[in-house]
Amino acid sequence: MVRKRKKHTPMNRSQMMQAVHSEDTRPELLVRRALFKAGFRYRLHRRDLPGSPDLFILKYNVVIFINGCFWHQHGCKMTSRPKSNSTFWDNKFTNNIVRDIKTSWKLSLMGYRVATVWECSIGSDFERTVERLAAFIKSDEETVEI
Repeated sequence: MVRKRKKHTPMNRSQMMQAVHSEDTRPELLVRRALFKAGFRYRLHRRDLPGSPDLFILKYNVVIFINGCFWHQHGCKMTSRPKSNSTFWDNKFTNNIVRDIKTSWKLSLMGYRVATVWECSIGSDFERTVERLAAFIKSDEETVEI
């Protein structure tokens, strides 16, 4: 049986998109709790750093971004592109990707180590994700995508 997707009115879709938050998202809260439990202390959303990283760990000079696969176009099964208004979405996603690359580059030049945690890795094997992130934080690696 094939399900038909429900069409949303422009006003309804606008309300749904306005409800999407960029801070304190479910994936971010899960990672924060796990890192705190593992003994890591961090600062949130440092506005003075490029890209306002979700987490900043001063002791290890690490910044962490927790990215949604849809918004940052990870390329996994959680990534999709809306069929309507495709020009807008293509531009939006391209700009997001370019901004992410520039932000990581700027932070690296400033001497920070950059971790990107993808939403899909949090849902698939969360314990493994936290282990990999903790190992990165304690390592000498410059960047990691989890």
